[in-house]
Amino acid sequence: MQDKNEIGKPVSVGFDLGRWLGRREAFGLIAGRCSAAEAETLRRIRDEKLFRERARSWDEFCERELGASRRNINRVIRYLTEFGPQYFHVTQMTRITPQQYRSIAGHVDQSGINLDGEIVALLPENQQKVAGAVGELLQRSQQPAPLRQTPVFADALKRCESAADLLDALNDSLNISEQYQLAAVLRRMRLTACRFGVFFDR
Repeated sequence: MQDKNEIGKPVSVGFDLGRWLGRREAFGLIAGRCSAAEAETLRRIRDEKLFRERARSWDEFCERELGASRRNINRVIRYLTEFGPQYFHVTQMTRITPQQYRSIAGHVDQSGINLDGEIVALLPENQQKVAGAVGELLQRSQQPAPLRQTPVFADALKRCESAADLLDALNDSLNISEQYQLAAVLRRMRLTACRFGVFFDR
């Protein structure tokens, strides 16, 4: 809720902008360690246009009062909108980047980090556990996903492997007729493989 002062500019009700700006913690965002509460306050100042108490525009307010560009401050607010307050809790305890966080965001909510069904609460005393869980999830996110096989291909591949194992188990040498028969089968398999885009060096 807002009211009007004597010159028609909006003023906040229940929020002291000057006092907030005077707090040293309000500038943690410049060092990349903005808290969730600070990000929420910045969003409120922008969306409710509380900045008009100190500046003519949001751009001017960011530059003069916060010592940061409008683009950087809007980025902080965007992270709050996209990820929620838990993003700021995690970044205060780890060195994770926004891009890295995005890859593990599905494992994080306000209750903590979910690692294999175990929740690591986002508390200061859990900083090492949080960092460990984040590191493990990042490592997993960088591993390529296992390739899916259709049932038909999986069965065909299994039969090929079984045939190779049987041939490896032969103790006797092949006679000329058997060599020709094996060569014909291998030629057919090679042509089939080429049809699927698999080629062999000569």
